Amino acid sequence: MSIASEHIDRLLPQTQCRQCGYQGCLPYAQALSRGEAEINLCTPGGTAVINDLAKLLNVQILPPADTLKAALPKAIAVIDETECIGCTACIKACPVDAIMGATKQMHTVISAECSGCELCIAPCPVDCIDMQPVLEHWLPQARTLTDEQESDRFAAATQASLRFQHRTERLQRLQRLKEEQQYSRKLKEASTIPSATKSAGKINPAALIAKAMAKAQTQQIHRRVPDNQDSFQQQQIAKAQEQAGYRRAMRDLQYGNDQQKAEALEWLRLYKQQRESEQ
Repeated sequence: MSIASEHIDRLLPQTQCRQCGYQGCLPYAQALSRGEAEINLCTPGGTAVINDLAKLLNVQILPPADTLKAALPKAIAVIDETECIGCTACIKACPVDAIMGATKQMHTVISAECSGCELCIAPCPVDCIDMQPVLEHWLPQARTLTDEQESDRFAAATQASLRFQHRTERLQRLQRLKEEQQYSRKLKEASTIPSATKSAGKINPAALIAKAMAKAQTQQIHRRVPDNQDSFQQQQIAKAQEQAGYRRAMRDLQYGNDQQKAEALEWLRLYKQQRESEQ
């Protein structure tokens, strides 16, 4: 007898981190319900979630799939605001809307709402986001504080779930608004077509295409960015990425393993050669 995925989902931390290999907590719960996944894939949940899943599904307890990561302390994202270029990539990636900012404006993490999912790190083009360890057992920190760790855990999961739900609803509203605006624009364009382009009460497709192409060309002219401005933007991004690579190499050289140190030394050697050739 399979257990409903909703019951399984309630035991998960709701970080939506995808470290289990699925696109969120509910898809992982659905895979568990179908018997297609192991119970030890949730890194944020650790042994507590594994034990609960084993009890609910009546299966054997397993060690965490990623024992190294499971042993690490909880951590939240921190943005180096002096290096942030305001690209909004991290904002779009955050599943719980825990990052504030706007295009070409400095971004910052709402630390109390961060679930530690790490999804904001990979999209950052200048590598200005790091994970900072915290003493919390469960994330996010914005939850009802209790003396019982078990209750604390589910309060954190509830908070993360609410943030994820609100974000999903917001994106759906924006998508509906966008579709409504597109539909209204098409109706307006259709109503302004001269009667000569209509035949037997039907719109002339050729006239519609010609009108749309003319409008697109006009918009392209107005939106065209001067070549020198586009070049300047690319230079700024390239400079920020180079600085990020240098910081990453220096960090790996100091704290990395043997392979990372070797790669960092090679990167710094090539970096030095490039700088000398430009002088």
